[in-house]
Amino acid sequence: MQKLNLNIKDLEVQVLVDDPENYSAEASIDIVGSNAVMAYVRMRGLDHHDDGSIMFMKSNDEGRTWDKSTLVAAMPGYDNWGFTSASVKILKNGMIMVLAHSMVVDNKLVHGANARGAWSTISTDGGCTWTTPEPLLGWPMRIINIWDNPIELEDGKLLLAVSGNVTDTDVSNSFSDPSRSCVLCSEDNGISWYYRGTIAYDPAGIHRFYEPGMTLTEDGRLIALSRQHYAEYCTSDPAGYLFVSESNDMGASWSGFQQTEMWGFPADVVKLNNNLILSVYGHRRDPQSVRIAVSSDGKNWSNDNVFTIYSPPQLPELEDSKGNSMNTGFRHIGYPSAAVREDGSIVVVFHSFNEGRRQIVLSASFRIDAI
Repeated sequence: MQKLNLNIKDLEVQVLVDDPENYSAEASIDIVGSNAVMAYVRMRGLDHHDDGSIMFMKSNDEGRTWDKSTLVAAMPGYDNWGFTSASVKILKNGMIMVLAHSMVVDNKLVHGANARGAWSTISTDGGCTWTTPEPLLGWPMRIINIWDNPIELEDGKLLLAVSGNVTDTDVSNSFSDPSRSCVLCSEDNGISWYYRGTIAYDPAGIHRFYEPGMTLTEDGRLIALSRQHYAEYCTSDPAGYLFVSESNDMGASWSGFQQTEMWGFPADVVKLNNNLILSVYGHRRDPQSVRIAVSSDGKNWSNDNVFTIYSPPQLPELEDSKGNSMNTGFRHIGYPSAAVREDGSIVVVFHSFNEGRRQIVLSASFRIDAI
């Protein structure tokens, strides 16, 4: 793919959530008209445990400023289990949906929790109150991990890109049931879901796919980018690249998976107003950053069209209390979510760390102009 003549303009980064008592991470954003909504994970204390509460907040100016008085817990954590990987969607009927997957507290694990599947909650009053979270079931999946926002089609159907396992209930999974990326569909505003199609799956178990981001192009194709692990190397080289897949039938069948030049994970994918396709992802090795990539068709991606929109503080790496060399409060950055404003500018929410090594939620707003 050839280099696109693009320029990033008016880049502005701001801190949205800086909680002195809790890590804040894994945010998601959706915009409809002037209304923007954000969901993020409030962790349990000053550690990245993946078993926190899903917090919700609103903006009435497309995410330029946020109304702290609207902050509520859409999914409160429980004594011994909670939620992570927030997802949020404003439906055409005015309801707001928040999705996440649940984690059970397990202090023996590096991240302190173990996955137990996906959950959802609905608000019918603009995010003031929320229904009791209920399990999101998508037979035959045994374990479902949430990452991306649902896509609402013209006929009201919802398509949701997820990852997980069919028979294995262990998220580390096995060669017999490696993690796959797939699409779920709902025809009743998210009350029930069914398995629509497989985005990326390696029956040999060599490739494991997680946390797909998906968008619908102007010409009716679905484009998905999946996080990839190798069984032996996890996310270390040669693993950790984003793999692209394409569907021409609304997710029923997919082209297979192909490695891109983009190293980093996970990725969100959105269609811009000029029909270019934007990917945004966390680059969790040196030089650490949150990056965007632009593609003319969503299938072909080149490092020539990659730009950095955020770089974290440069701090020496430390080993955390659990002996985790990646230091979850340090290199665990990104999990970005992007939305396009009516004027064509883009806003991305993501998490990083501050000078005190505490995870915080930030946003980056910018324009992409042709040179």
